[in-house]
Amino acid sequence: MTSRHFFLTAAALALLTQGAAAQDSGFYLKAFGGASLLRDTDVSGAVGGPAQFSSGPVVGGAIGYNYAESPFRSELEFAYRSGDADAFAGGASGDFASTTFMLNGYYAFAAGGRLTPYVGAGAGYVTEIDFDIAGGAAPGEYSARGGFAWQAMAGIAYGVTDRIGLSAELRYFDAGSHTLSGGGTSITADYATTEVIAGVSFRF
Repeated sequence: MTSRHFFLTAAALALLTQGAAAQDSGFYLKAFGGASLLRDTDVSGAVGGPAQFSSGPVVGGAIGYNYAESPFRSELEFAYRSGDADAFAGGASGDFASTTFMLNGYYAFAAGGRLTPYVGAGAGYVTEIDFDIAGGAAPGEYSARGGFAWQAMAGIAYGVTDRIGLSAELRYFDAGSHTLSGGGTSITADYATTEVIAGVSFRF
């Protein structure tokens, strides 16, 4: 799924709902996990060639706040995601992973009952990104720190109780292009993923 397709899906979800969902105010904690599929990228530098990826894990947690009688909420999130590269660049393979801190904002739609569709967007900081490469012309660990990342989300939340909620979500994450260093040399690659995520939250 490309970023364009993601946004079209999110827009369709919004159009299928009417009005906004008011929420009780308060802090909440959330844990989530799911499958992350890295977008294919051209790797340049010490290791060169197009790389394709298998799906890998995405896991994380967040602390958030629901604003009183409002459809808006915000949260601070930490996440880890990775994907395995299939053979590329003369038989090289490896694991491409990242950790990030993100500030997210969400808007909830009124749908009736315990189901609440929502959309969201976030921006943040790449705390680390690394590509562990085996085989090929220049195996080794290539890494970098810093840089801007953004993401967009669309999902459905289900209120199990007044305090406990479940969610299912589609997410597009993009950290842009990074130059990673290791062993006195470097490589450059893009890092963007499409993800399917399930979460559980607890409101204080």
